[in-house]
Amino acid sequence: MTALHQPDILAARAELVAPPPQRACEDHNWELPSGVYVAMALFFTGAVGVLAIAFRTEMAVSYGVIFAFLAAFFAIPALFVRTARGHGGDTKPLDWYKFRENGIATATGRSSASEALTLVLLLPGLILFWAIAVAVIAALV
Repeated sequence: MTALHQPDILAARAELVAPPPQRACEDHNWELPSGVYVAMALFFTGAVGVLAIAFRTEMAVSYGVIFAFLAAFFAIPALFVRTARGHGGDTKPLDWYKFRENGIATATGRSSASEALTLVLLLPGLILFWAIAVAVIAALV
């Protein structure tokens, strides 16, 4: 059965608890500065661009589709942030000074700026280097 309980009665029985703290993943800007997303986009588009130049005759349409997906990959989260700002949400990304000073909050605790940059940019960087290696191998063979 559902019954309305008075807050003072619940407090007397020690049944009131504090709300959980707000986590970074509930805020749709993910606390990273915009420059990190620009770097990530440049790494991904650079990798696709290197492959598109290396294999321009075989897969031109495929690379166009991949560029369209990359655009959507970065545009949709940007729309989340703008929509939250329009509804009074405080979803401004951190500026570089605050990011370097405080780091970011993650599900497992705080990460410093260098740790966060390593975590976020490692995979796009490896994908870019892989694309360069594939293009060099294809040119040599």
